[in-house]
Amino acid sequence: MATSLKNLSDYDHNAVPSGKGKRFGIVVSEWNTAITKALLQGAIDTFRYHGVADSDIVIDFVPGTFELPFGAKKLSQHAHVSAVICIG
Repeated sequence: MATSLKNLSDYDHNAVPSGKGKRFGIVVSEWNTAITKALLQGAIDTFRYHGVADSDIVIDFVPGTFELPFGAKKLSQHAHVSAVICIG
């Protein structure tokens, strides 16, 4: 069965619901910060674009990618967030 592939970077900004009033967590690996810092900034910029206030973006850092699931679990349990993004 053939499936069509779609470039996930091509999306309609207007079709994304507003994030206003929602709280989001981001867990970022400190390993390879040259890449993870840029990805973090991209996530923050995207949240802002879609109406999420800076005060509703919670960022936690972990040493490496191995610790991302644990960091996400802790963040989801204690920060009262709607969703968690892991960057590693």
